[in-house]
Amino acid sequence: MPRLAIFLSLAALAAPADTPKPGIVWSTYLGVADCDSVALWRDDAFLACHSPESRLSVPVLGSEARPGLMGAYVLRVDLDRNELVYATLLQGHGSTAALRIKVDANGFAYVTGLTKGDGFPVTKDAVQLAFGGGESDAFLVRLSPKGTIVYGTYLGGSGDDIGNALELVGTGVAFVGGTTTSGDFPGGRARRIQRADAFISRLHPSEAEFPVSIVFGGSEEEKLTGLATDGEGGVFAVGYTRSEDFPIHDAIQSRLRGKSDLFLVRLSTSDIALRFSTYLGGDGEDEGWGVAVDLGGAPVVAGTTNSDDLTASTDAFQDRLGGGLDAFVASFDKTCSRVARLTYFGGSMDDSSGYDGECIKVDQDGNIWLVGVSSSRDLPDWDSTMGRYRGGATDGFVAVFPPRLTRLNYGALLGGSGRDLMEGLAVASDGSVVVTGLTFSMDIDMVGRTMHRTPLDVRVGGQTANALVALIRLSRN
Repeated sequence: MPRLAIFLSLAALAAPADTPKPGIVWSTYLGVADCDSVALWRDDAFLACHSPESRLSVPVLGSEARPGLMGAYVLRVDLDRNELVYATLLQGHGSTAALRIKVDANGFAYVTGLTKGDGFPVTKDAVQLAFGGGESDAFLVRLSPKGTIVYGTYLGGSGDDIGNALELVGTGVAFVGGTTTSGDFPGGRARRIQRADAFISRLHPSEAEFPVSIVFGGSEEEKLTGLATDGEGGVFAVGYTRSEDFPIHDAIQSRLRGKSDLFLVRLSTSDIALRFSTYLGGDGEDEGWGVAVDLGGAPVVAGTTNSDDLTASTDAFQDRLGGGLDAFVASFDKTCSRVARLTYFGGSMDDSSGYDGECIKVDQDGNIWLVGVSSSRDLPDWDSTMGRYRGGATDGFVAVFPPRLTRLNYGALLGGSGRDLMEGLAVASDGSVVVTGLTFSMDIDMVGRTMHRTPLDVRVGGQTANALVALIRLSRN
């Protein structure tokens, strides 16, 4: 039976050439099964997780655990003291998962994900008090700085709905994005959905206003995976589509080129109206797994591809497909009139940008951070400081590129002798970065004054799996 684990890392990029390279200063197992997303506030990290049970070192607030069912866990970790501040369980009568998290300026955490069935902890001022139907609903929950639930609502129609992206705008305004099969999705126009479409909803949890939503897509499958605001009244959404009739507007690429393409759209935050949308892909399968905004307000996307004809920059770090699947990063100009820069990133085997987490961010110096998973022993330009492949099925990776994507500033492989991957990351104002992922390995070396140096066991379906979250700090000091 493979062993499951999760890890989180805290890091900072060394900017000047004469300063030391980043180094891991702290890592730990934590005691839940998976954490896809992380957000930072002051010196604390907030995690959106899911697990069938926990082995956490603090009492769990919120809902009562239901044996055998996946539960949504929200964790707050004090990075200076290396300890849990709170753990809150969000649980309904069916399986529930927390997939994305953001924190506002006052330390209130906002969480979205999916829940299956009745019993989810909604509050009296919820915009949707009851489960909408189908396999699952999305949800939005707001937690106090102490971890108590101050707002909770379902968000879904009669079909299947998943909250897979989250962004905060202004004071108390949340944008939830995801995938739906509901023709009656709340706050949007009724429509016929043939496969699965993307949705974006604007909610005001403190005002209990009914959501304003847009549902968009073509005749085949869409999945929305990330949101990022540009600070100028717009929100970017990324994902992938298999539809030849995906709605486009002022597109850079106006048609589907392969089996699937990344899509990038920009909507107005005031009225959720579509202002720009485009395909981006080659002759194979291309998927979008994350979006960030650079220092000038332009979008930067992360994806995974097996296309050998993406138009890489002439001076790109890697200008061609390495083999199998590769991750890729593409930056756009401010007006979204062209792809400004693009680089592949991968070796001779399969390499992907971070699965279902927030896998790409831009730091205060404009450097582009990417996390993901690799099965290649020949990732390009690793040096002795970046670690060696540990021999398992996959390792997680962290890669840092300059704004023009011309080289690799820093890279690290994180893993053990099992299967490992990185999923999400967050960047602090001081240049620190937190990355999170999961592992099936039993032998990852913990660093620093760790909370738990050895894996913690979680029972899954009557069998034992090892749950892990590791924090890794890469510092300029």
